Amino acid sequence: MALENLNDGDLTSSAPQPLLPLNALRAFEAAARRGSLAAAARELGVTPGAVSQQIRLLEDVLKTRLLERTGQGVLLTVEAADAAPYLHEAFASLAEASARLRFAGAAPARVRLGVPGAFAAAWLAPRLARTGRSDVNLISDPGTDDLDRFRLDIEIRFGDGQWPGYAVRPLLSDSLMPAVAPDLLEQCDGDWRKVVLALPLIHDTTPARDPSQPDWQVWLARRGLNRPDLAQGDHVSAPDHAVRAAVSGRGVALVRASLAENAVAEGRLITLIADGVTPLSWRYHLLSPEGRPLSRAARSLASFLTEEARPFETAGV
Repeated sequence: MALENLNDGDLTSSAPQPLLPLNALRAFEAAARRGSLAAAARELGVTPGAVSQQIRLLEDVLKTRLLERTGQGVLLTVEAADAAPYLHEAFASLAEASARLRFAGAAPARVRLGVPGAFAAAWLAPRLARTGRSDVNLISDPGTDDLDRFRLDIEIRFGDGQWPGYAVRPLLSDSLMPAVAPDLLEQCDGDWRKVVLALPLIHDTTPARDPSQPDWQVWLARRGLNRPDLAQGDHVSAPDHAVRAAVSGRGVALVRASLAENAVAEGRLITLIADGVTPLSWRYHLLSPEGRPLSRAARSLASFLTEEARPFETAGV
C-alpha cells in the first residue's frame, strides 16, 4: 500500500490505545474477584477508601459505572462483568512473570505455609522430618489476612471449604474416635463398654467445630448408652488438648484421627472399636488467593502434601 493512501482515519484506528491506570485496574480486579471493597483492601494492603477511590478514577476515565455497591458487597455491571475475566488472567500472568524474574538464579525458594498449630505438630512436622523436606517455613495459627497480605504462600485450613476469593483444594478428611491410655484400658479388662461407662470423660468444648462432630452425649446415645455423670470430667478448649489429656491418663476422650496419629503409633494411646468412629464433614484444605499463581516451590509442596495425605485417607476409618 502506498503511503499516500493512508488517511487520518487509518492511522487513528490502527494506533495502539493507551493503557488505563494500572493501580485503578488492580483495585477493580481485586474488588470484582473478591466481591467486596473490604476484602480487596485486605488483599492489596490498603484501606477500603483507597480501593473505592481507584475504582471511581477508573469509572471517570471510562465514563461508565463498573460496580454497584450493596450492603453485602459489590455487584458488577454488564460492562464490568465482561472485562473482569480478562483482567483476572492478565494480573495472574503479571504475578507469575514477576515471580519468575524475582527468583531467577536465586537460591532454592522457601515456602511459607500457614497451618493450624495442632495439625502442624501432630501430622505435618513428622512427615516433613521423615522426608527431609527443608524448604518449608511453617507459620502456625496464622492471622485471617496473612494469606492476602503475602505473609504466606499457601495455607492449610480446617473447615467446610467455603472461603470465597480463594482457590481451595481438598487435602485430608478426618474422623472422631474414642481413645484412652493403655493402662486405663487394661484396668477395664480391654472392654470398651467399661471404658466409656466407668472412666472419666474428657470433653472437647472447642468453640468453632464441625457441626457433625458428636459430643459424648450424642456418641453414647447412638450406641444405646447413657451416663448419669455425663457432665463430669475434664473440659478442654482445643482438640489437641483432648489428645494430651487422654495420653496423660485423665480419662477417655473423643479425638480426631489426624491429631492422635502419632500417639497411637507410639503406643501412648489406644483407639476403641471400629464402629465408634465418626467421619467428620469438615476437612483440611489447601488455600491460595484466587488470581495469585503459585510459585514452583509452592506447587511442589502442594503436590507433596497431597501425596502424603493419600495413604492417611486410604487407611482412614
